[in-house]
Amino acid sequence: MAKNTTPSFVVTRRIITDDRGYDKLNKIMRITERMYNAGVRHCIKQLNELKKDVWYKYCLGQFFACKDEKESKRWSKEIFICAAAYQLTEYDLHAYFGRGKVSGYEGGIGINIVQKTATALYSAVKKAIFGKKIHFRKFEETFSFEDKKATSGIIYKDKTDTVTVCGTVFKLKPARKSDIWLQKAMKYKVKYCRIIREPFGIHYRFFLQLVMEGIPPQKHAIGVGTMAIDPGVSTMTSYNGSKLSFKELAPDVNKYQDKVIKEQNRLSKLTRINNPECYDDKGVHIKGMRIQYSKSMKRAKMRLRTAYKKQRVYVEQSNNNLANEWLEASGSVVKIETMSYKGLQKKSSKTERQNKESAVTDKTGRKRNIRKFKRRKRFGGSILKHAPSGFLSTIKRKVTATCGIVIDVSASKLKASQYNHASDTYEKALLSDREKVIDGHMVQRDCYSSFVVFYATDDNEPDMEGCLNGFAKFLVCQDELIKEMIHDNFNNPNFGTKLINIKKQQFREEPAAA
Repeated sequence: MAKNTTPSFVVTRRIITDDRGYDKLNKIMRITERMYNAGVRHCIKQLNELKKDVWYKYCLGQFFACKDEKESKRWSKEIFICAAAYQLTEYDLHAYFGRGKVSGYEGGIGINIVQKTATALYSAVKKAIFGKKIHFRKFEETFSFEDKKATSGIIYKDKTDTVTVCGTVFKLKPARKSDIWLQKAMKYKVKYCRIIREPFGIHYRFFLQLVMEGIPPQKHAIGVGTMAIDPGVSTMTSYNGSKLSFKELAPDVNKYQDKVIKEQNRLSKLTRINNPECYDDKGVHIKGMRIQYSKSMKRAKMRLRTAYKKQRVYVEQSNNNLANEWLEASGSVVKIETMSYKGLQKKSSKTERQNKESAVTDKTGRKRNIRKFKRRKRFGGSILKHAPSGFLSTIKRKVTATCGIVIDVSASKLKASQYNHASDTYEKALLSDREKVIDGHMVQRDCYSSFVVFYATDDNEPDMEGCLNGFAKFLVCQDELIKEMIHDNFNNPNFGTKLINIKKQQFREEPAAA
C-alpha cells in the first residue's frame, strides 16, 4: 500500500539547553549513530549472501542490459524479491533494530526514533542492492534524529512552547513579535518533529525542526508571466520576454571558502604534529594507522565544521534571494533547461594528450617539446561552492507552492546553445566561445540559450517563428543588460569580455560624435 503524502514545510526553532540537556541530546545522537552502524554490519553480511544467489545475479545482469523502461521495472521487482528472501526489506530492518533496542538501548530512545533510523539505513540498502557500496557513519558525524509521529518521542507542546525529547523537557527560544511569518507558520498542524545540531564555534547548538502539514505562508509574491532559465555551473541566465538577467550564484562565496581552507590547513597541521607515527617519510598517511584526536584537534575540527556551516548558510540565503528576485518579476510559468550536475562533477575517465606541444626543461637542464596530458578535472569544485542544483530546486519549490507551472525542457532535444533561428540550423561551438553571431548580430551564448528556451515548444523543439518575432526585443534587453554590467563593473569569465568591450567602445564614440 502506497504511503499517503501531503504537502509539508519545515519550521526551525532553537532549543535552549543547559549542561544536562546538552549531554542528553548528544547521547541520543551517539546512540542512533551506533545503532545505524550496527545495522550496516548486519546488512553487509546479508548483502554478501545475496550476491552469491544465482537468480539475483541473473536478474541484476538483465536489469542493466535491458533498455525498455517496463522491462527494467519488471527485473527490478525480481531483484527486490530476491533481497526480501535475505531479510533486506524495510520492515525486516525495523524488526532487527527493535531487537537491538530491547537488548542494548532500553529506555534510551523511543521505538519510533529507532524505526526512523532503520528507514534511513534502508534508503542506502536499496542502492547497495543494485551494486553500490554501503558506508558506516563516522564518529560524531550524526547531526539529526527524528520521530514518526507528533505525539511520541519528540513532542512539541504549543501551550507552553516547549519540546519533550525522550522524557526531558526543553524550552524553545521565544519567537520575535516582528517575525510575522513564524507566528503564522506555528498555527499549522505538526506532522512530526526532528532534532538537529549545528556547530557554533567549538560547541553545538540544538534546533527543533517542526514538519508542518500544508503549504507554507508566502513571504514574497510571485509575478505573472513566463520565465526561461538557462542553467550553468556557477551562473544562471533568465529571460522573461522583457528583461534579460545574467547572475553569478553566491558571488562572495570565495570569502567563506578561504576560511574553510584556513581551518583545513590548521587541522591538517595539528594532526601531523600529534600523530607523527601515522605518516611516512613523504608525509603520506599510512593505511590502517588510526589517528588519535587531542583536545586541540577536536576544537580545530569544530571550527572547520563551523566554517562549512557558514558557507552553506550564505549560499542558501544568496540563492533564495536571487530566486525571489526573479520570481517576483515573472514566475507563474517557468521553463528550465535540464542539466545533469552529477555528470559534470565527475572526472573524465579518458586520459588524453593535448594537440599542441609545450617546451619543458627536465632536471638535467635539457629542453624538449612534449604534449602534456589534458586535465581530467571537471566542475566539481564550482558545483560545490555555488550549489546550482539547489538553486533550481528552490525555484521549483517556490513555483509549485504557489500553484505555478514548472516545465523541464530537454537539453538534448532542444540544443539551445547550438541553435540558429535565422538559418534554422544547429552549429556546434567550443565551450570557450562565449559569443556567437546570429543574423548579423553578436549575442552572448548563455543569454541566447535562455531566449531559445523561452520560445521552446511543448515538444522540446525551438520555435523559429517566435524567435524571429522576438529577436529584436531580445537584442534591446541584451544591450540593457550590458549597460548594467558596465555600470556595476561586472566581470565574469563565463559571460566573456568581447561584447562588453564593444559596448564600451560605442559609449566612447557617442560623446565624440556629438
